[in-house]
This record gives sequence, C-alpha cells and structure tokens, in this order.
Amino acid sequence: MSPATDPSTTPTPDHGYRTVAIVGLGLIGGSLARALAALSRPPRVVATSQTASNLELAERAGAIEAGSTDPEAVLAGADLVVYATPLDVTLRQLADHRGRWPAGAVVTDVASLKGPVEEAMRALGESTRYTGSHPMAGGEGSGFGHSAADLLAGATVWLTGTGAGGAGVEALWRAVGARPRWTTAHEHDRLMSWCSHLPQLASNALARVLEESGHAPSDLGTGGTDMVRLAGSSPEMWLPLLARSEAGDALRNLARVAREFADALDRRDLEAIEDWMRSTRSWRAGAAGSGDMSETSQ
Repeated sequence: MSPATDPSTTPTPDHGYRTVAIVGLGLIGGSLARALAALSRPPRVVATSQTASNLELAERAGAIEAGSTDPEAVLAGADLVVYATPLDVTLRQLADHRGRWPAGAVVTDVASLKGPVEEAMRALGESTRYTGSHPMAGGEGSGFGHSAADLLAGATVWLTGTGAGGAGVEALWRAVGARPRWTTAHEHDRLMSWCSHLPQLASNALARVLEESGHAPSDLGTGGTDMVRLAGSSPEMWLPLLARSEAGDALRNLARVAREFADALDRRDLEAIEDWMRSTRSWRAGAAGSGDMSETSQ
C-alpha cells in the first residue's frame, strides 16, 4: 500500500479534520472515502481493512491515500477514526484499538444500533471522544466495489452522544451532502427496531411464505420484487443487530394487522379493506411529500 505522508502538510478542510482514518471499506466505508476524496478541500483519507482487495481497489480509485491491513499503521496520525464495520466487529475493534488512537482523536462509527457502542465506549472510559453516527443509506451489494461517491448525498445521518467532537462529525457528514440529525441512543435504537429491523424481517417473512407456496422470485412483478429485495440481505450483518433488537413487538403488531386483513378478505369486507388502503396510501403520500423517506444501511 502507499506510504504515509505528513498530515501537517494537508490543508484543514471545512469540517476541521486533516486526516480521516476509515476502518472497513465496505459499502458505507468505501462510499464515505469516495465522497471525502471528491471534496474541493478533502482531508487526507487513510483506511484499514481485513480485505486487502478492498484496499487495493480504493487506492486505484483514488479514494484513499494510504491503506493497510494493520490498523496501527493507519490509526497513527488520524484526528478522526470512523468504524465502518458490522456491529459485533466494531465492538471488538474498539477494545482492540483503544491504545492506538492518537491523543485528541475523535471516534465515530456507522453501526445501526447506537446503545451498544455508547456502552462500550463508556466502559473503555472514552465517551468524551465518541460521537455515534448512523447513515440511513445502503444498497444490495457489499464491498468497496459497490460503493459510490454519491451514496450518502441527501441521506439522513443520525448522530448520538455528548462527545467533544460532535460538531466536527456533524460538519463532516454535511460536507459529503448528508443530513445529520441529533437524537439519543435509546430513541435511535427504538426507531431502528420499527423502521429498519421490522421492514427487514417482514421482507424475510414474505419471501419465506412465497417460497413455501412454491413461487419463485421470477414470478413476481416489480412491486413484489421491491418488497422481497431486503430478503437478500446478509444474515452475518443482521444477526448481531437482531440479537439486540426490540423488533418483537413490531412483528407482533404486523402479524395482528395481517390477521385483520385476512379476516376482512374472508368476510369480503371490501369497505374495511378500502378504508385501510386509503389510510396507508395517505400515510405513504405524506411521507413522500416530506422528502424524508430514506433507506436503511442495515
């Protein structure tokens, strides 16, 4: 990988970070690296990944200046460290990397649950340097090869924590075109149980029912294909999240409403079905009009 350069020669970007170290160059980490490299006043972007091919692709694309499979070679000199790895991996890395963060460096992450990461940083005695991030952006592919410089543009990024670097982390997300919003870890994680975990599990359930009934994905129209898209998500990514999720209540509510619809169909109660469909259509139209219909990252 490319040799390190002197961070003091890098002009200070508007968000204040001269050197941003990204841990993990998958879809989100790679897209952030590309977006930062494309800024008119970019920081120096370095990265570490267990996948050497992602590092090589990122260097060839000009998304990073230097990369290494050895985290210590990358973290030294960084004033912002971004963990862009699955939740369980991030929790392990925080403990492993703690002694390698430079003094004054800010730490953030992109995991889609914030409570466990805040707790881990608190246990490490590092809460003052931590700001949680969760970009509501994603796609079907994984790895740097599926990343894009504009993936984060317009995406909501939830921010949590009271660390001293919060303003800089917010400015960095704004610089790449995202829309930061502050909340608490508790409120964020409850929101994700309903608005991220429930859609994922509902898509899995729909795919399971279709499979059991003998239907193939090729039998679906455009709408049906859209609804089962999330069923193709990686279990390895989701299981650490679902182990800490509170989506059980949300799923039970979905099952209750599905039963109500089924009962109305059995009764041929088209008036009730029409009322429900008009209500959901109105809800969907209102959400679309607000411009706040983002897709989750995990």
